[in-house]
Order: sequence, then C-alpha cells, then structure tokens
Amino acid sequence: MTVSLNRRRFLSAAGLAGAGLAVPSLLSACGDDADAGKGTGKGEISLWIDITGDANQKYFDEKVIGAFHAANPDITVKTTYYKGQDLRQQVQTALQARSGPDIVRGPSATQTIAWSKARLLADLTPYAKQWGWNDKLTDWAVQAFTTDGKLYALPMRVDTMLLYFNKTLFTQKGWTQPKNRSDLEAFAADAMGQGIIPFGSSNTDWTAAGEWLMTLFWNNFAGGDAVYQALTGKIQFSDPVFVDTVSLLKSYFDKGWVGGGADKYFSVPAAEVGAGLGKGTVATIPQGEWYMSNIGAFFGKAGNNTNEWDWMAMPPLSSTAKADSYAIGIGGSFAINQASKNQDAAAAFLNWYYGDRTAALQRMADVPATYNIPITFKADEIPQKTDPRAARVLTEVDKAVSSGNYGYVTWTWWPPKSDVYVYEGLEQVLTGKITAAEYCKQLATTFTAEKQQGNLPQLMPRTSQ
Repeated sequence: MTVSLNRRRFLSAAGLAGAGLAVPSLLSACGDDADAGKGTGKGEISLWIDITGDANQKYFDEKVIGAFHAANPDITVKTTYYKGQDLRQQVQTALQARSGPDIVRGPSATQTIAWSKARLLADLTPYAKQWGWNDKLTDWAVQAFTTDGKLYALPMRVDTMLLYFNKTLFTQKGWTQPKNRSDLEAFAADAMGQGIIPFGSSNTDWTAAGEWLMTLFWNNFAGGDAVYQALTGKIQFSDPVFVDTVSLLKSYFDKGWVGGGADKYFSVPAAEVGAGLGKGTVATIPQGEWYMSNIGAFFGKAGNNTNEWDWMAMPPLSSTAKADSYAIGIGGSFAINQASKNQDAAAAFLNWYYGDRTAALQRMADVPATYNIPITFKADEIPQKTDPRAARVLTEVDKAVSSGNYGYVTWTWWPPKSDVYVYEGLEQVLTGKITAAEYCKQLATTFTAEKQQGNLPQLMPRTSQ
C-alpha cells in the first residue's frame, strides 16, 4: 500500500526498533508525576483488554503476548480479558482510584483527552522521542492523542464504516451495488417488498450502535466537507443539512428498511441480525471494518448455508457527498497508566507492538480488519493468505486518505458528551420523543459548549499535505 501523505503518512516502511530491542530507562518520562512510575523496563506489567471468544483470546495470547515474551524475556505481560462495556467501566474506575493496569486499553481520542487532562495517563512524549514514534506514526493519529503538546496514547486501529452484503443473494435477485441514493432506495424498496430487510441493524448488544449509522449518513449525505466545517465551528450541527440527514435516516426506519423498524432495532440481538444476513433474510449490514472478523460465522459451513459475503462503500446520498468516500477514525488506543510502577516496561511493549512490521502484517492477515495498525506497505507485501476482502479495505482506505476523500467517525472526533448524545439522542428521534430538528439543536448546543472547553482532538485536515 503506497502512501503519499507527508504529514498524514503511515508508519515508515523501515519500522521502529525490532523485536529484542534493549529498553533504556527514560529519566525524563511521564510529566510532573514521573518519579512515581518509571520502573526498570523489566518485570511484570498488566494489560486489560476487550477481546472476546476463545479463539480470539488464544490468538492474542500466542501471537501477540507470547511473541512479545519470546522477544523480551525480561518482561511478563499479565493479560485480563473483559467485554467492551465492562472494560470501559473497570478502566475508568481504576484510573480514578490511581490503580489498574499498566497498559491502558482506552476508547478513542475523545475520552483519552479527558483522562490526560485529569493526569491519569503517562506522558509518552519522551518515549516517542526515544523511538521516533512521531516520525513513523501517522501524524493525524498522533495529533488526535496529543494534548497541550504531549502525546498520551497510540492508535490501536484505523476505523471506517462499510456496507456488508450477502453477495449470493444480490446475484440471485439481480441486484447491483448502488451507486447513489436513487439506486440505494430502489434496492431497499425491492428487498422490502420481498420480505427482506434491506439494512440489518441492532443496538441490543452495543448501545452506541446508533453512532455507526449517524457516521455513515452524515458523511454520505451532508458530506465530509460539511462535517469538517461543523467540527471546526464554521457551521452548526443544527443546520438544515444535518437535520435533513437525520430525517432521511428516520424515514428509512419508518419504512422498516433499517433493522426492520425501530422496535426490532431495539430488541433483536445482533447475532440474529448477522444470521439473517447469512441466510438471506437481511440483505446488508452497515458496520465497521472490525465486523469482518465476525461475519464468517454466518456464512458457508459455519452458518449452515452456501452463501458468500462481500462489502461495498456506502454510496453518496446527495450531490454534496462523494463516491468511494470513507469515514476515518481510530478504533481505541493503548496508553500507559500514570500510576504504573513500571512505565518503561509498558513502553517497551508498545514499541514492540508497533515496531515489529513483519508481525504486524501477519496479524492483519490472520485476523481480518482487527489488527490494522497504520504501517506503510505496498500491495504486494500484503501476505498472500490475507482474505482479499480484508486486503481491499486496506487499499481502499489508503486511497481515500491519500486523495482527501474521507469523512469523520463520531467516536474519534466528537467530544465525549456530544458523542454520547449522538446515539442517545438518535434513540429519542427513533421513538418519536423528539424531532430531527430538536435532536440536532441539542447536539449543536452540547458540541459548542464542549468545543469552548477545548475537549476536541485535532482533526484530520481536508487536503493532502
């Protein structure tokens, strides 16, 4: 995957220091409270992480933690697994109590800003200088985790939104991939008329699922430029283009096109929606790239059918949106607990995780779209065993970022309270408690207040640099 981003470039092909590196003690690390937790760069460190499923945990134990131990025998990483919502609560509580894991698996940039301002995370700037992270990590991702000139976290994964579809069903029905709103709505009407839910969706397992939909619709109806202008305060989220976007999504729900309607969206488990996609009772599912590691359970032998799946980009829903545009963001972060007694060892793990380029590429191949840390590689360097659908995510997102044809995911670029209101307010719209205009007005009010408080990460710029 070739990149010409300069300031937004991906990790250097040369990589960071490789496995087996020596780990120096950085005497200037970690801000005003540095003396509390420099450590020796040896011994035991802890990591809490939200990886679920026996197979996924086994892979992480063997291919990540096990590989690190082999390369760094003086450091032991003790891993504890949680579900996503549970992990957020546990980490928040622990950090506030000045306890918890040495390596913090955090949410995205917005929450990290709050934690860094509360002095709960260690300053990574000395480590970044020692190992050249700022030169080798994508600049926009580094800036998103930089507060008051200090780096407090590293991006776990580059996120985007995709439209997964039952490829076999599309072939059987003679459907082609929609190129615009007219195509999309014609497909949806046809599918619904045949008793097939056009867009499977549910928030029963993840209450924030509504922001996935808003991310897709705002960026593909209002367009990435309008979203950027709103995030920078040049226009308001209460402006007509954003209200119209919410109204459009609400109309799709009212027709039963999304999730079979609001009632089912709030009640049908996500696994049932996925099974419907595999069987062909659901035609598409709007989801993040991370869903690629789970979708296989609903197709082929695993799903007790002979169907195949694929994905497409969400088509533009207005003349102001562009084709083949992808909303870009960060899927979580790795940071170091300010209360850690061994910050040097924790930093050594981070440096190994991001620096072993060969291992990183192999993880991308082994587990589709889950370990997509931003490193530079050419298309022919992608391991041959990589699912071509996963490889296409890498190349298409790269193309979109390189050309400036991208939007913004809510969970990275919206400040914390605004981000929560994106999905909580949408629930009120879908249940008829408030109108689309009222929803957008409240979002604009909340966003303006947070922006004035400085609780926004630095945005990806609109032009290639």
